Amino acid sequence: MLRTVLVDRYGALTSLRTVPIYEARTQLLIEKNTRRSTSISTVMQEQQSWYADDFYPTQYKILQSKALSLRTVQALQKDGVAERVPEGPSFDFSVTGLVSAAVSRVSSLMKHASAAPPQDTARADTGADQAESALSSQADAFNGSVIISPIPKSLLVDIKYRSADPAYAARAANELAKQYNISSVENRREGSQEVNVYLKAQLDEQKAATDASERKLQEFKESHGTVAVDAKQNLAVDELTAIQGKYLEARLDRANKEVEFNQLKSLRDRGMAESFPAVSTNEFVAGLKNQKAELEKKRTELAQSFGESAPPMVQNKSQIAAVDQKLAVEIEKVAQTVESGYNAALAREQDLQKSVEAQKSKSIGADRTQMDYMSLEREAASNRELYQNLLQHSKESTVSSEFQGSNVQVIDKADVPSSPVLPQTRRDLMTSAFFGLLLALGLAFGAEYLDSRIKLPDEIKNHLGLPVLGMIPAVTGTDTGGEAPMLSGEVPPSFSESMRSVRTALLFSSTDNGGRAVMVTSTGPGEGKTLVASSLAVTLAQAGLRTLVIDADMRRPRMHEALGKPQEPGLSNVLVGEVSVAQAAASTQVQNLWVLAAGHIPPNPAELLGSPKFNALFAELKQKYDWIVIDAPPVMPVTDAAVLAHTNVGVLFVVGSEMTPRQSAAAAVEQLRGSGAKFLGGVLNRVNIHRHSYYYAPYYRKEYGTYYQRSANRA
Repeated sequence: MLRTVLVDRYGALTSLRTVPIYEARTQLLIEKNTRRSTSISTVMQEQQSWYADDFYPTQYKILQSKALSLRTVQALQKDGVAERVPEGPSFDFSVTGLVSAAVSRVSSLMKHASAAPPQDTARADTGADQAESALSSQADAFNGSVIISPIPKSLLVDIKYRSADPAYAARAANELAKQYNISSVENRREGSQEVNVYLKAQLDEQKAATDASERKLQEFKESHGTVAVDAKQNLAVDELTAIQGKYLEARLDRANKEVEFNQLKSLRDRGMAESFPAVSTNEFVAGLKNQKAELEKKRTELAQSFGESAPPMVQNKSQIAAVDQKLAVEIEKVAQTVESGYNAALAREQDLQKSVEAQKSKSIGADRTQMDYMSLEREAASNRELYQNLLQHSKESTVSSEFQGSNVQVIDKADVPSSPVLPQTRRDLMTSAFFGLLLALGLAFGAEYLDSRIKLPDEIKNHLGLPVLGMIPAVTGTDTGGEAPMLSGEVPPSFSESMRSVRTALLFSSTDNGGRAVMVTSTGPGEGKTLVASSLAVTLAQAGLRTLVIDADMRRPRMHEALGKPQEPGLSNVLVGEVSVAQAAASTQVQNLWVLAAGHIPPNPAELLGSPKFNALFAELKQKYDWIVIDAPPVMPVTDAAVLAHTNVGVLFVVGSEMTPRQSAAAAVEQLRGSGAKFLGGVLNRVNIHRHSYYYAPYYRKEYGTYYQRSANRA
């Protein structure tokens, strides 16, 4: 709460001591346009523009540029307009401002010292340099007060200027818009002039190129003649076409004759030449074949009457041979005719092929001449066209450069603001209150998050994995009786009821028959384990159970003080054999409660507790008493508790509220588990219920403490 109030008061004082700041607004319409336009239509028409995505961001940067601020400051000074800044309140004091001023002063002195030249070479700045530096500083300050706010989904933009002088704010906003408009027109005019100079140089260069190309074309015409070039090219093409036609016919004729020649050759090789079409269709060959057939028929008839050597048979054989010879001669003639036709066709084809190649070379030469001519003609035409375009653009650019229109229009001029925009006292107060509350909550929850101490019973279950047997409230010094507040008549009823709840949970958690034992320990010293052990022993005795409480903390014994008995003789004396158990165990003012004090402090407590004598003693005591409560040393400082965990004893782990870190407690529990300890549960001790009631509301209501009245005989 204190943090919230401090932040709120600081915000209020800061808001009240701030000099009022006024804001003037000028609204502009900026249409997209291109500076490099060389066509009069693109200058005059509003719809044609340079649609570049970076156009408007560029214009906004120009409006916030130092160059434009410098022009505006110079114009305002020329008009005699000066800013009047009122003085701040007399109580204006800020630690931040004081520190900032000191840092600026030191930084200025260091810069001055580092930049100062030696005395013999130092030169004082001229008046012009000082004036320029002052003007630059004024431009920087002016630029820092300019706010550019584009209006979404429109071509409008607001120019805002903030100043402590409302009249100056209005003049500055209007002058900035005016200088932006003038600068835009000047830039466009300079761009047009640059284009004109460029076009003039290009026009002269292109005119010379056009004249040169036309001269080359004319010289080519004179040397070749335009008509002759076209006629030669056309004649060569026609001749080539005609020769190619004849060549194709010759190739086809040669192919046909070649087929016939190869077919006849194949048939002759197989003795089947008579089946060749040219042979079979020959009339003379057909007659010889018929004559041979008649002779062979007659031979068959003669063979029936005569032998092979008979004159008629010999004559017939001679006639058949003569016909075969004539037939072979005739077939040879046909074959020679076919071969001669094939050779003639092949020779004609080869001759025409040579003619085609020769005509192609002639046609290619004509084409090359035609191509040279067309290339010169195209170059001349292209140069003439480019020259005409440049000439037209040059004339249009000359006209457009004289046009002084602007794509910037002032929609609303800035008026003198009547009320300041800063400080906004109500907003500042609300913001201060909000951030103060946020700071307080952040610190509170941050401290809570960083605090790893165990504060709630659920944390014992969640972080240590132990069942919670109870929550014991803290008692003040006036209420306690040392480490045994149950023996004091001033103990609060809430404490007694809490211990009885722990006793009940302990009785239900232990189901062993016969003697039962519990070891009470904690992570470290100061968590109240002796208080819990003594109070638990008292409540067990009040329940009618024969109870023995053993002070096993032989390093810093406290149980004898809590129960009002001497330290010796005690446990150590029994273990070394000096006294018997009956001599060392002393009765107390509580019925059914006996105490075995620590005895003489030995140099080796852990060895005594882990010795066979202690195990035998412990077994003997379990036969005599219903319950044995062992007050063991803390786990983390010494190993005594881990040694005792080996015995057949349940472990009651005491955690001091807001005292023990979760990590330390978890390490102690893990160490006991490693020693084979059997955990009965955990107890959250020394709980400050009244101071942290919001922590323990789910577990305890303070009204319960007055519901039951303390009774000395309550069991």
